Amino acid sequence: MRLTKRQRTWTHKSVRALIQEEGGGDPIEIVRAKAKGIVRWAKELGWKGPPYNPRELASMRGIRSRESATLFSAEAQLTPMDGDQLLLEFNPNRCTGRQNYSISHELVHTFFDDCFEMIHQRNSNRASFDPKEEVELLCQIGAAELLMPEEDFRADLDAVPFSLESIPTLCWNYDASREAVARRMLALGDRTAALIFLSKRLKPVEIRALGQPGVVIPEPKMRVLYSTYTDDFPFFLPEHKSVPDSSCVYNLQTPDEVVSAVEIWSLSGYEDCLVEAMALPVPNALDTTTPTVMALIQPVA
Repeated sequence: MRLTKRQRTWTHKSVRALIQEEGGGDPIEIVRAKAKGIVRWAKELGWKGPPYNPRELASMRGIRSRESATLFSAEAQLTPMDGDQLLLEFNPNRCTGRQNYSISHELVHTFFDDCFEMIHQRNSNRASFDPKEEVELLCQIGAAELLMPEEDFRADLDAVPFSLESIPTLCWNYDASREAVARRMLALGDRTAALIFLSKRLKPVEIRALGQPGVVIPEPKMRVLYSTYTDDFPFFLPEHKSVPDSSCVYNLQTPDEVVSAVEIWSLSGYEDCLVEAMALPVPNALDTTTPTVMALIQPVA
């Protein structure tokens, strides 16, 4: 099974140039194929893993990388230099899992001709529209292929349960973040499932009512920030939707703790869902824009 990709018309000039360069096709599959080709090439030259070091891959491709605390982007950036050279800089204050994914993401930018024209910055605000989102989406897909090559990841996934309980082991194997590993598990796990990322907050209409006379502030609930699904997942959970008050997601206390239960979510004719939830570390407890819980949802027929 593959993660859901909606039918879309690709409009960004760099994406359209990539499609034209390849003689047509789906840019998602083009990027996947390019990333897999680089992995094969690098392994033949002695690139070892897992975990696979993306800085080594950058060096093999003639791209210099270095730490930098003064970036335009919060994570990493690729800067064009004189002589058609590229400099890859990354934030040293991030954990190695985030560093590795960010570096891999920037390497995928080299699939597009405009990597020599400008510094690319990722939009950290998921709620705002970024005209470059098409390129960023493709870079996310390619980064997963570079950091967690399919052949290796499938073999490791076959050796552990399809469960959030397996996330810490896979994170350690690939020196990757929890979210990146969970998304890869969903993409390659051959299960009907969804990943839902949640934080405890008010819904927008409740936030807008704050401060008005006579308004009673309700108790914040665990609400959907964003989500991703396999193609055959039978229902959709929109942003801001709250989960049932009785859900096990409310029972988490410490990072990496996992709880599970069969719950009634009453979605599209499916009453029962197997819900697994993992608490995520969040530096600022007042930040409601960063997920504090990751939930794996599987419908029970």
